[in-house]
Order: sequence, then structure tokens, then C-alpha cells
Amino acid sequence: MLREIAHFLRNGPALARLQKRGTRAEFMDAFNAKVDAQGYAEIRRDLVADLSGRVLEVGCGTGSMFRYYGENVRVDAIECEADFLEHARVKAAQSSERIRAMAGDAMELSFPDGTFDAVVICTVLCSVPSVPRVLAEAFRVLRGGGQLRALEHVRSHALVAGRLMDLTNPFWLRLNKQGCNWNRDPIGAIRAAGFQIDDARAFQRFDTLMPAFPMRRVRAHKPG
Repeated sequence: MLREIAHFLRNGPALARLQKRGTRAEFMDAFNAKVDAQGYAEIRRDLVADLSGRVLEVGCGTGSMFRYYGENVRVDAIECEADFLEHARVKAAQSSERIRAMAGDAMELSFPDGTFDAVVICTVLCSVPSVPRVLAEAFRVLRGGGQLRALEHVRSHALVAGRLMDLTNPFWLRLNKQGCNWNRDPIGAIRAAGFQIDDARAFQRFDTLMPAFPMRRVRAHKPG
């Protein structure tokens, strides 16, 4: 935990300067561009580049994931924050009509059952009001055999670090101003929603502006 705190303190001033340069959406764009250049681009590409068919991206933010989709997809990307959605629509317009960004609520999707071949959730479950509800909706709109791809930071499994994350989560919420909780662990909720997990890769990076959260890259599917 000491190493994670040191990493955060080392990068905190750069993040604060970045936040002051523009709007919240402009900050997220600049932040994602920097961490992608520092190595997250390959992680995002690994998450979605092999997908095909009709894809739903839940909580697309400013559209930082769009560039990593392959050519054989049609992506419906939903976002509930109007300022983020404005940026996402600009990026979607550059996708030769493969991607369309629209307003939407992950807690209550407007799509019929079994609509999609894949659902993508990238650093979203930390901030939604109900993780089980979002995953239940993702499960509903997937066809049988459809893929769930998730990239999320999680609560530390280390006893002391995990408890510290629980105790300091209210402070973290005030600090990040994005509704991000750092003490959630969605892996159990993914299973509870009915998904079968095919692969869950654990990793942690200390070489980017991203806080050194314990991360999980999850590949799962809807049985049937």
C-alpha cells in the first residue's frame, strides 16, 4: 500500500495541473490520451480489437475506446453525462458510421433482450449506483453466447490495503469528483449476474498517470 500511496503523491501535482487546463470532459480526454501513450493503449486494444458483430459500449465517456475497435463491428455507445457525450459524438463521427454515440442509462437500457453480440464496460462499474443492476441489464441485452468485456479497478485483496481503501473511500470520492469508488470488486457480481468468466487477468501499473489501482481485465460470456 505504501508504494501505491507514493505513486499517487508523485503524480498528484501533474493530475491537478491537467484538471485546471479545461473542462471536465477536456480533462478526461487529455488524461486518457496520456495514459494510453504510457501503455494503456495496448490494454484497451486487447480488450476489444477482436470483437465482431453488434457491440454495446456502456458508459463510453468521451469516446477514448473507439479507436481500438476492429473493422467488423457496429458499436452503440451510450453515455449519461452530456459533456462527455458531446466529445464522444465527435469521435464517433470519424468512424465511417461503425460507431454511434447516444445518451443512455446503464441502469435501464433501452434495447430489447438479446440485441448484442458483445457488451463492453471499461472503468464504469466503480461509479454506477448499482453494479448488480448494470450487469443484469448487460446480461439481458446480450444474445446467448455473447461476450462481456470489462476493464475495471478493484479493491485490493490484501487485508490491510483493502481495509484502508474502505476507510478512505469517502475521501477519494471527494478528491476525484467523478463518483469513482476505489473499493469495489465486481468479479463476484459478474458471476452473480449469470456470466461465465473465461479469463480474468490481474495487473497493476506504476508507470502511468493512472493511480496504481489493482486492475482486472475480464473476458466472460452469457451461457447458451
